[in-house]
Formats: sequence, structure tokens, C-alpha cells
Amino acid sequence: MTGFFWHFFIYIILFLFLVIMAYRILSILRMPVHLRWELAPVLHDKERYRYGGSYLEEYEWWGKERHKSYLPVIAYMAGEILLMKGVWKNNRSLWPFSFTLHYGIYLVIISVILHFINAMFIVSGTPAAVMDVFRGIAAVIGIVGYIIGSIGAVGLMFKRYLDRNYRAYSSFSAYFKLIFLAAIFISGIIAWVSSVNYATEMSVFTRDLFTLDSGITATGALAAHIIITSVFVLYLPFTDMVHFITKFFTYHSVRWDDEPQDEKMVKKLRDLIAQPLTWSGPHVKSDRGNSWGDMVQKENGKE
Repeated sequence: MTGFFWHFFIYIILFLFLVIMAYRILSILRMPVHLRWELAPVLHDKERYRYGGSYLEEYEWWGKERHKSYLPVIAYMAGEILLMKGVWKNNRSLWPFSFTLHYGIYLVIISVILHFINAMFIVSGTPAAVMDVFRGIAAVIGIVGYIIGSIGAVGLMFKRYLDRNYRAYSSFSAYFKLIFLAAIFISGIIAWVSSVNYATEMSVFTRDLFTLDSGITATGALAAHIIITSVFVLYLPFTDMVHFITKFFTYHSVRWDDEPQDEKMVKKLRDLIAQPLTWSGPHVKSDRGNSWGDMVQKENGKE
């Protein structure tokens, strides 16, 4: 494959990935006001989260300064990201495979970053001894990530298929995502094993990619691995695997949002209540064109 193919193929995919992800994030930000949980404790409540309290228990709380600490929030997020504590607590039989799958992804991402660093070392003429150390680390991290990622993806596939409790709600897309991930990890193993020096090949490819070198090349197993991974990157924003982004909003904008209403929030709520109600049901009696506010007023009037 020519240099033009690699540059065009990968840069187009990266561009589309960023555009689609930005669109999804903006779509979330533009959604109507969320229904907050309003449940205590909230982790950033420095003085009360340990015993389950809330600033609302304070007398005339609206006139007092609030004290927040984000250390408990960071600790909670670290437990979720690094230890998969939510899966361990709520679905322990899935934890071993989910843990290995996610750590496979983490390690592969780290190896890609190291390949980029090595590429910069090549461009800047860094001493060979330093580059050898980084290449060695990248090679080890990469193969470990591929192996444990494969175990996690294949294990989750079999778990979903063999366990009737999961099989009932395991859709085609759920299997397809796991197959896709397994293909990335397994093709990575094949590329690593079949290469004379995988880390060096990847570092040189990365250098040629970012310097727009027309001599960029990748053949055989490495080319297949890069293509599969690149297509997955394009596929990712269309799936629920973007939970690595959406979880931020779920926790910080819903679960832990305990800010009192301000003028901006009141305006948003008024705009929502003023929206026309274009349907009706046994519990909602309305004429087409009436707003939610009109319906609430009618119901309150009956009471």
C-alpha cells in the first residue's frame, strides 16, 4: 500500500472520529435539563458525605458558603476506572473478563502513546540507548495488552452466550462489538509475533505518518492490524462504548449535581414547561397545542 493510502485513510478516520465525538458531546450538552437524583451523600460535600448528609440540612443554607472537596470524587472515579468497582459490586461474575478487557484497552492505548514518543525520538535524534528502552517498554506493554484484551473479549462473548441470564438480552450489536475488539487484539498478537521488531516497525510507521513521509509502509499482519484498529476507531462513536465520555455527564451532571437553582436554570425550566404538549393518554388529558404548564395548572385546579 502506498504512502498516500495510509495518510488519507488514517487522517480521514481521525477527522471523522473527532467530528462525530464532538457532535455527540454537543448533543448531550444541548439536551433538556436532566432529572437530578437529589440523593445524599454527594461526594464533593466535604463536611457531610461520610455520614450521608447534605448542605440542605443547614439552617438558612442559601446564605452560607459551601465547602467542596474533589478528592473523594477523584478516588471514586479512580476506583471505577482502574478497579471496575461497580462491576465487582453489582455483577461479580462478569468482573474478571470485563477487567481484563478494559486493561487490554488501557495497555494498548499506552503502547500507542509510547510509539508516538518513540517516533518523536527518531525525528529529534535521541540517543539509541534511550529509544531502545522506550521501544522495549512499548513492546512488552503492547503484547500484554493484546493477550489480556483477547481473553476479556472472548470471555465476555462466551459468558453472554453460555449464561442464560445474559443471553436473553445480548443483542447482535453486543456480540459484534466484542468480536470487533477481539479482532483488534488477536490481529495485534499476530502482528507482534510475525514482526522482527514490532515496536521499531510501529515507531517508524508512526513517524512517517506524522511527518507525511511518502515512503510510509506497512505490510502483512501489521497492515491488517492497523486497518482493523482504524475502522474500529471510526465505528466507536456510533456505539454505547462512548460511555467513557457519557459517564462524566451521568455522574457529574445527574448523580452529583446538587447545585441550587439559579436564574439560568429557572429560565431553562420555564422554557421546557412552555413547550407544546402534542399527545394525550389516560394520565395526561390535553388538547393539541396546550403546554405542559397549562396541563399542570388544570390538574392543580381540579385538586
